[in-house]
Amino acid sequence: MHRLTSHARGRPASPLAVSDGATRPVRQPAHHRSRSALLLLLADLWLPLLVAALDPDRASILLAVAAGLALAHHSAGLYRRRFVEDVLDDLPQMILGVLASLGLGALVVIVTHEPLTSYPVLLGPGLLVSSLVGRQTVYWHRRRRRRASDGSQRLLIVGDGDGGVSLARALLYHCGPDIVPVGIVGSAGSEMHDASPLPVLGGHDDLLEVITSQEVTMAILSSTSLTEWRLTDTVSRLGPRSVDLYTVPVGYSLWRHPSGVTDSIAGVPIIALNLGGVCGHTARVKRAVDVVVSALALVLLSPLLLAIAIAVRMETGPGVIFRQERIGRGGHPFTLYKFTSLIPADDEEAATRWTVAGDHDAVGPVGRFIRATSLDELPQLVNILRGEMSLVGPRPERPYFVEQYRAVYPTYDSRHRAPAGLTGHAAVNGLRGDTSIEERARFDNRYIDTWSLWGDAKILLRTVGCVVRRRGG
Repeated sequence: MHRLTSHARGRPASPLAVSDGATRPVRQPAHHRSRSALLLLLADLWLPLLVAALDPDRASILLAVAAGLALAHHSAGLYRRRFVEDVLDDLPQMILGVLASLGLGALVVIVTHEPLTSYPVLLGPGLLVSSLVGRQTVYWHRRRRRRASDGSQRLLIVGDGDGGVSLARALLYHCGPDIVPVGIVGSAGSEMHDASPLPVLGGHDDLLEVITSQEVTMAILSSTSLTEWRLTDTVSRLGPRSVDLYTVPVGYSLWRHPSGVTDSIAGVPIIALNLGGVCGHTARVKRAVDVVVSALALVLLSPLLLAIAIAVRMETGPGVIFRQERIGRGGHPFTLYKFTSLIPADDEEAATRWTVAGDHDAVGPVGRFIRATSLDELPQLVNILRGEMSLVGPRPERPYFVEQYRAVYPTYDSRHRAPAGLTGHAAVNGLRGDTSIEERARFDNRYIDTWSLWGDAKILLRTVGCVVRRRGG
């Protein structure tokens, strides 16, 4: 194995360079990021929560202010992990957060008619000062822990050529004691092997194997031959394993984060990458919304469902509900329910024929109507209630076609990172039926990579318009 040379300004070689029997540093606990975010949340909210406990009569105002401050700081990215932590960097966003929280508190005052007394004068400056003091305390505590740490973070560079080598040198010489650069994954050429101060552990195709074998907890992309999307897509296949991903921005235009909060490591600017996919606390909120909405919809729409069932029974005979195997999240099959709108010749035709709806002899007036208005999809509310689908997500496909598409379109399988949906980003953009599979995959992956609860709400609203205009959705 490639060993680190001794010219690194007297710095000892990376732990990766010792023999296989050497003890590796302990991995950072998986809950570390959640605990860090919780500490910052408490640092921001300790004052309004304390005053609310001491003054129950105005607790509603203070709790509204606390909630507004937490939401504003979360939207500004002030709870994400950063390597350079300075309250002066946070100050502009904190001031905006305090103003937004006071606005929410004022709204509660208007609704409840609470007397304000001196609260408007004292609460704003008090929130800002208490949050500054709390955050500075948390940052000081973190710096102490980092100085006392011994390689809790194992860092992998994904790069090639001079960029990867330069980043390796910067990280090796200037990283704190809590970060251990373990090596590079990229071009396996001899020039990179000779120039790199870190071991070259393989090519881009070896990325997953290297992350697993070297117990990597964070990776930085500095490659021109591997895109950010491909990196996040590859690492997402690790499942629940926690790997923080960053990229070195190309050009000054990409240096500043959209929230205004910047970060760097060893003097190198970096931007955090989102693995994408429906996960985390907001994913549980998404699931709760799915359960509540699907249950209410089944109850409220029961007269309509009964009327459709009767009409379908009269037109097609027995078998009102059409059952078909589809592929959902993680590539797992499930049985999808629809109202029967046409009668395929046999089960094989239903599973393998692309568009049997084109055979108008097999579709009656009721079938054409419920297909045009998407009413035939309503039984999938049961799939949503059972957890097999979601209200919003990539539309599920039959196993026969999934096997074909994943062999032709490299990004198609990435659609299965999210639950299948009753409607989706591709569907509301007209990509249903006989449309481009490549475009569907692109729209669906874009939805997953930028997923948010508000994004789901927008798609649901657009779906209503599509159904009313009978233009898909």
